[in-house]
Amino acid sequence: MLVLNWRLLGIVLAGLLFISGCNNQSIMYGSHSLSKADKKKEEIIVWHTYSEEETKVFENEVIPLFEKQHPDIDVKPVRQPYGEQLKWTLLARASAKRPPDIVRMDISWVPFFAKMGQIYSVSDFNDFTQVKEGFLEAPLKSNLLNGKYYGLPLNTNTKVAIFNRQLLKNVGYTSPPGNMDELLDLILKNNYRIGLTGYTAWESLPYFYGFGGKILSPDLKKAEGYLNSPKSIQAAEKLRILFNASGNSDTWEGVIDGKYLMIDEGPWFYSIQSPQKLEEIMKNTISVPFPVTNGKGSILGGENLVIMKGATNPKASWTFVKWMATSEPQKLLMKTGLMPTAKGVNIKESIKEAGYIDSYIAGLENSFSLPPLANWAEIEEIYIKYIRMIILDQIGAKEGMSLAAKEIDNQLLKEKGR
Repeated sequence: MLVLNWRLLGIVLAGLLFISGCNNQSIMYGSHSLSKADKKKEEIIVWHTYSEEETKVFENEVIPLFEKQHPDIDVKPVRQPYGEQLKWTLLARASAKRPPDIVRMDISWVPFFAKMGQIYSVSDFNDFTQVKEGFLEAPLKSNLLNGKYYGLPLNTNTKVAIFNRQLLKNVGYTSPPGNMDELLDLILKNNYRIGLTGYTAWESLPYFYGFGGKILSPDLKKAEGYLNSPKSIQAAEKLRILFNASGNSDTWEGVIDGKYLMIDEGPWFYSIQSPQKLEEIMKNTISVPFPVTNGKGSILGGENLVIMKGATNPKASWTFVKWMATSEPQKLLMKTGLMPTAKGVNIKESIKEAGYIDSYIAGLENSFSLPPLANWAEIEEIYIKYIRMIILDQIGAKEGMSLAAKEIDNQLLKEKGR
C-alpha cells in the first residue's frame, strides 16, 4: 500500500509539473530553458572590444541604465583586445564549455561562428520578427546566414570618398567624380595621387568592385568565371594602375593639405578630431558616398551582438541584446562616434557636427558585406596574395586572377564539406 501511495504521489507530481510547464511558455535551447516565469536575479557576462572612450560610456552609462530598467539582471562586462587571437580564445572557451554569454564581434566573424555551431540563431526567439523591424537593412543582413539571423547589429560603419577641395577646383571640378573610371582618368591626366593603404578586402575591395570586378558567383559557390572574367581581369589591371599613383603614408594629413586628391575612410576620420581640427578638415575637404558600380559602393563594417551556445542565461542574454539595439543605448554610444543601427535614431539631431555624417548615411544604402562564408579569412588571403602580386608587377592580371580563382574554388569545396 505504501509503495502504491508513493507511485500515486509521483504521478500527481508529474501531472502538476506537466500542467505548470504548459502554462509556463519557454524556448528550449539544448539544456537551457528560456523560462518566462524565472524571476530570480541572473548574471550575464559580456565580452566587448570597445575603445577606451567607448568603454567608459558602455560601462558607466549604458549598463547602469539597463540594470535600472531590468533589476533582475546583472551585466558583467569584460573588455577584450580585438584581433584574431580573440576568435581562437572564444573557440577554446566554447570547447571548455566556459564561453561568455554575449560577445560583441566584428560582422565578418558571424558566419564563422554560426557555421561552427557556437552561436544561437536569434530568429528562433518568439519576438524576433517584431524586433528586426527596428533595424537598418544593411547592418541587419550582416547577421543572415542560410535564412536565419545569428545576431543583432549593434553599430555600423562604411567608408566614403574624401576629396581635397582645392585639387578638384584646380582642374575645374565643382564636385567629385561620379565613378571609378572618371576618378582614374582625373588622377592620370593631372598627375594626382590617391591615398590607398593596402591590399586587404577592407582596403582594396571597394576599388576592385568599383572597376567592375567580381570575386564569386551570386550563390557564393564558385570563383571560376567570375574572378577571372574579362571584367575582373580589367578591374585588377586598373587597380594596379591606381596603386601606382598612390601613397600610403599619413593619408589623413595628406588629403587635408593637398598631397592626395582622395582617400577613403570611415567616420572616425572626423569623430576623433578636436573641434579646431574638424573645422580645418571641413574647410579643406569634401566627402561623398563611394562611387557605386553594379549596386556596390563601399564595404560595410561594424559589430554585432551574438549569444554564445554555452550561455548560462540565454533568456537574460536575449533581453540585453535586443535592448542594446534600441535607440536609447545607441544614442549614448553615438557620443563616441559609433554609428547606430536602429531606425529610430536621428543621427543628424544627435551629432552636433552632422555635416560630415550625411555622406556616411547615404553610403550605407549601397554598402556591401563580405561574403558570409565560414572560411572567408582563407579566401581573402588568396585574394590578397594575387592582388599584391599583380600590383607589384610580379604576375600578369589574367594569370593572377586565374590562379586565384582556382585556389578559391578549392576553399569553397572545403566550405561545402562543412
